[in-house]
Amino acid sequence: MQKIEIVCMVRVNGEKVPQESIPREEFNKMLEKKIDETMQNLCFERIRTA
Repeated sequence: MQKIEIVCMVRVNGEKVPQESIPREEFNKMLEKKIDETMQNLCFERIRTA
C-alpha cells in the first residue's frame, strides 16, 4: 500500500504551484491581498492597526 502525500497547491497566474516553492513573505502578501478582496466582496473592511 502506498502512502498518501498531501501537497498544498496555490494558483498563481492560472497555474497550480506548490506552496513550498513560493517564498514565505511573497505568499503572505498574496494571501493578505486575497483575504482583503474577499472581505470587500462581502462588504467588510479590515481595520489596520500598528
